[in-house]
Amino acid sequence: MKKLKAILVSLLLMLAGWQCCFFSAMMIRSFRVEKEQSKLSSTNFQISYQGILKQEAAAILKSLEENYHPIRTALYDPAHEPIHVFIHATQKQFNTATGLINSTANGTSRGPNAFHLHYQTWFNSIFPANMPKVAVHEFTHCVQLNILIQEAISKSNDPVGASFDKAFGKQFSENYPQWYWEALCDYEAGIVNKVSVRYGMKGNPTLESLNNSNQIYNVGYAIIDYIVSKWGKEKLPELIRTYGDLEKVLGVSETEFEKGWYQFVSENY
Repeated sequence: MKKLKAILVSLLLMLAGWQCCFFSAMMIRSFRVEKEQSKLSSTNFQISYQGILKQEAAAILKSLEENYHPIRTALYDPAHEPIHVFIHATQKQFNTATGLINSTANGTSRGPNAFHLHYQTWFNSIFPANMPKVAVHEFTHCVQLNILIQEAISKSNDPVGASFDKAFGKQFSENYPQWYWEALCDYEAGIVNKVSVRYGMKGNPTLESLNNSNQIYNVGYAIIDYIVSKWGKEKLPELIRTYGDLEKVLGVSETEFEKGWYQFVSENY
């Protein structure tokens, strides 16, 4: 009984010590974060942030610049205007700025030249994401949109104004596959976890099902990894411009692709 009591006391003391360290660190952070709207700029990005540390914003800018040319070169991105990045310290601020209602997302693109981030830390998330990688993920959304919009402009008789925006928006929302939209971003950002892949692959999800499932965030990297391993990275920009047409670009049906992908994952993940 005495041993049990001693163990319980030790556990309570450890818990109290952990809580003390946690709240002390949170208080110290609250004094160090940027209280006012602040900016960091580079050749290709302008970051606006508030409520996070300057070095956290700088780490995101560094990651974006390091990936800017490799991703754009690999995907044949045409001339790209500077990209504005808005970083928010809370989910509420993120949701208000983006107009997303009750969202739990940590990032969203707003056209080819802007995206927003909800900066996650141990103080506002149980399992905070790697925010520099999330930023690269969202940047890759901007690249995809820039490619698709420039392609649409080159084929349009009226490439400016509300009518073009409406026509492109309709084409994109109805025909660009969600599985490719997200998978390519996770691949370029290097967001992958083999445990998550194996979990997401339970039941062998189809590409169609992944268009409407959060499992794409678990298995997306493995989809592009399979494409690159079997057909080469040069097929990725072709899949963007053809709206994910596997038969036209890779020469296989969706069913054949899925069968090969399942086998690839079972052997490599």
